[in-house]
Amino acid sequence: MQRGILKAKEERRLLRGHLWVYRNEFETLPELEDGALLDVYSGKGRFVGTGFYQAEGGIAVRILTHQREKVDASFFRRRVDNAKDFRDALYPKETVYRWVYAESDGLPGFVADRYGPLVVARASSSFYAEAADDLAKAFLAYEGVDGVTLRIGNDSRRFASVQTPVDCVVNGLRFTVDAEIGQKTGMFLDQRENWTLLERYAKGKRVLDGHCYTGAWGLHAARDGAARVLGVDTSAPAIEIARGNAEANGLSEICTFECSDIQQVLARGETWDAIVLDPPALARSRAQVKKALGLYQALNRDAMKALEAGGILVSSCCSQPVDSAAFLETLKRAATSAQRRVQLLEIRRAAPDHPALLAIPETDYLTCAVLRLI
Repeated sequence: MQRGILKAKEERRLLRGHLWVYRNEFETLPELEDGALLDVYSGKGRFVGTGFYQAEGGIAVRILTHQREKVDASFFRRRVDNAKDFRDALYPKETVYRWVYAESDGLPGFVADRYGPLVVARASSSFYAEAADDLAKAFLAYEGVDGVTLRIGNDSRRFASVQTPVDCVVNGLRFTVDAEIGQKTGMFLDQRENWTLLERYAKGKRVLDGHCYTGAWGLHAARDGAARVLGVDTSAPAIEIARGNAEANGLSEICTFECSDIQQVLARGETWDAIVLDPPALARSRAQVKKALGLYQALNRDAMKALEAGGILVSSCCSQPVDSAAFLETLKRAATSAQRRVQLLEIRRAAPDHPALLAIPETDYLTCAVLRLI
């Protein structure tokens, strides 16, 4: 196997458990095909790990293992099995969860969610195209898994019996998941335990669910006692699924959905008792952080202005380059701009089936803040 040699002392972060090797950290890096495996060594000849090469971007290599082991079908089966054991302990008898969370489960750049009989996987590297058969076999080895769909960039592959859309149950509510047209894998399961927050805050309230996607926040609010829910999203297909989800759960009289931009809805002047803001990532690199913080501030300012006194704002940030401290500072600035006094009630993270690695702070990407306007 070919070797990449690091510059002096560049191995220290990697030996502490980080899995990304940046292009400028190599002293020598051989010519490789995108997705090819190579061994990474320190400048003094110490073995650091085995990873796969990425031809584009600042990250040249993602480390798969710090041990001397073969990266083969058995390797992928062990990774999938270990991840499954943990999810079984977290959610016994449930069949909807994040099965593999990338770096945290030893498969950097690869995620897989289970929706009952269907596993939906996403990856960004051609390395996983070569490993697709082995990964699919690892998932299909489990009873109850009938099919696997894997998307790498614009390429999509199906294994065994893939039926989509698929109906599933999360937190006692029924959802339809369409793996073909849906964002990410079809749902945003990182918020699954935060959705239940509304049982505490939404009873008898008028709730505006911004960026509602297929309705998870709003349906939880309605099920847990909200008087009225309006879900808003710019995706027409998502809105149609949300309406179907409301009907399937007997919540259509409480929940209505509208294909609109949330800031346009906030500008109408209607006031609310509770507002949920769960936008998609607004910054995907450090270069985009400043602009993203401005967008978060404007969005939250408008929401704060639209809340009654005592109203609840649940505001989330899933932009990995924006840390919690920066997001909370932005919320503080939004409150100042809106001329509202705000209490911070709770800060939540992603569900535990999205575990963050302490050695890789980038895996801790979600901040969900619960605020009260006074």
